[in-house]
Amino acid sequence: MRGLVLAAVLLAVAPPSRAVRIERIARPLAAGAPLEVVAERVLVKFSTSAAPGQRAAALAAVGGSVLQELPRLGWTVVDLPSGMRVAAAIDGLRGLSGVENVGPDRFYRASVVPSDPGVPQQHALSQVDAFAAWEYGTGSANTVTIAMVDTGIDGSQPDLRPKLLSAGAIKSQFFDPDAGGAQAANDPPTAACRHATRTASVAAAATNNGVGIAGMSWGAQLLSLKVFNDADCNSDCSDQSLSGCGTTDSAMANAISYATGLQDNAAVGKVVVNVSIGGPGGCPGTCPGVNCMALTQAALAAAVTAGIPVTIAAGNVPLCTNGGTSGITAPADCAGTGGGSGIIPVGAVDSLDRIASFSCTGPELAANGLVAPGSAVLVDDVGGGTALDSGTSFAAPYVAGLAALILSAKPTLTPAQVQANIRGGADSIGVAGARPAGNTTGAGRMDAFRSMRLTVKGTLADFAGDQTAIAFPNPFRLSQTGAVSFSVPTSLQGANAAIKIYTIAGEFVRTLTGLTWDGKNSGGNPVATGTYVFVVSTDNGTARGRMAVIR
Repeated sequence: MRGLVLAAVLLAVAPPSRAVRIERIARPLAAGAPLEVVAERVLVKFSTSAAPGQRAAALAAVGGSVLQELPRLGWTVVDLPSGMRVAAAIDGLRGLSGVENVGPDRFYRASVVPSDPGVPQQHALSQVDAFAAWEYGTGSANTVTIAMVDTGIDGSQPDLRPKLLSAGAIKSQFFDPDAGGAQAANDPPTAACRHATRTASVAAAATNNGVGIAGMSWGAQLLSLKVFNDADCNSDCSDQSLSGCGTTDSAMANAISYATGLQDNAAVGKVVVNVSIGGPGGCPGTCPGVNCMALTQAALAAAVTAGIPVTIAAGNVPLCTNGGTSGITAPADCAGTGGGSGIIPVGAVDSLDRIASFSCTGPELAANGLVAPGSAVLVDDVGGGTALDSGTSFAAPYVAGLAALILSAKPTLTPAQVQANIRGGADSIGVAGARPAGNTTGAGRMDAFRSMRLTVKGTLADFAGDQTAIAFPNPFRLSQTGAVSFSVPTSLQGANAAIKIYTIAGEFVRTLTGLTWDGKNSGGNPVATGTYVFVVSTDNGTARGRMAVIR
C-alpha cells in the first residue's frame, strides 16, 4: 500500500515538458572540455529500504520535485529549484538518509563530423569484406532487431521504411530528454534531425532492392528509439537558438531499458543496441563528484545481462575524455566499468585503414573494442536519396550490423561471445604516428568475413577465405544486381593487384582495375549467360575462382 501511495504522489508532482537547458561544469585542465549537464536537474537512486518520508525529506533538502521515475532501473529524475546549481544539489543530497547514489543528468550530442565529398563512395563494404561475409548469411536466418538509440529514424525513408518494426504495442518510441526521459509511442517514427536515419541505414538498410544503399545486415529489423526532441534540433542536428540539440542520461537510459525488455519477444527476436551518441567525461561506477553517469551505466549493464550486445561510438575530437585523442567519450567508456563484456566501443578509420583524424582513441578500445569505416561513408538520407557523412557515429552501426549477422546465424551466443567473434575476426592494421597502435585500433579493423567464419565454423584455422578468392553475389544476375564484387585473399594482399575474367573455355574477357565487375567485356558489351573464371593476382601469388553469370 505504501508503494501505491508513493507512486500516486510522484505522478502528481511531475511538471509539463519544456526545452532542456544546459549547464556547463568546468573540469580540471587535464580532463578536457567542460562537462555539459541538464541545468536544474539531478538523478537520484534511493535505497530500496528508503521509506516515503526519507525520500520526501531528501528532496526537501534541496527543494527538489520528481520529474520522472525509471522503475526498471531504480532511479528518479529530480527537478531542482530555479537557479540551483547541479553541483550544489549533488553535494546537498549525497549522504542523506535513504539516498544510495546521486549524479547529474548528462547531456549528449550526436557524434557527427562534416562529410568530405571528395572521398570515393561506397568503400566501406569492400573494406570490411562484407560481400564475402554474406556468403555465410545475410541476416535472415533468425529474427534480430537493431534498436537505434538516436535522433529518430525518418519513417518515410524508402530504404528504411520496410525494415521498421511495428508489431502491436511494440513499435518505435520517443523518450523526451526535456521531460526526464518520459516515454511515448512514435510510430511511424519521426526524425528530430538526420543523424539516426543515416546511422540506421549503415546498420540495416533494405538491401538488394534497387534503392539507396546496402545495409550491413540485410535481414535485421530496425527499431527507432528517439531520444532527441524535435524542438531542440535543426535538420542538420545543430542547436536551435534557445536549446541544445542533444539528449540526456535519463532519456538514453530509459530507451536502453525499453529495448532490454523486448529481448526474445516473438516479434523482436534477439536485440542489438546501437548508441552513436557521446559526450566528454568518464563512466565511473560511483558518483564521488559530478563527472559520472551511473544511470546509463546501470541500463547498459542490464542490457548485457539480458543477452544484448551494445555498440557505441567512441566519439569525435574535441570531446574525447582528455580533450585530445587519448580517451574515448562517454558512454562508450562504460565498457569494462561495470557494464561487463558485450559493450563494444567503436573508433573510426578512413578508406585506407588509417585512424580517422576525428576519432577518439584510448585504452578502452584495446580492452573492449575495435575500429570500422567512418570517413565519408555513403548513407541513406532523410526524405530519400543518399549522402556522404563522417564520424564514429557511422563506424558503430557497421559493427551493430555485424553483431546482427552473427546473432542471426547463432542466436544462442552471449554478448561476450558476439564481442569476442567480432574482435577475434578483426584485421590487424598498422597505424603510423604517435598514438599507440592498441589504443588507436583496439582489436583491429572490423572484418565481417573473418568474424562470420569464426562464428559459423568456430575457428580461423585453415581459413579458406585467407586462401580463396570469392565473388559475391554468385550467381551474378545482371538484370538484378549492378555489379559483382571480389575479395582478395588475406594471404595474397600486396602490391600490383589485378583481376582478370575468362570464359570457362579460357577465352579472355576483361581485366578489372578495381574489386567490382559490371558484367561487361573489354568492348563494353554485356557478357553471355554462363560460367566464368576470375583470377586474382598480386606480387604475393595467384588465386582462382568461378562464378555463374545470368542475364
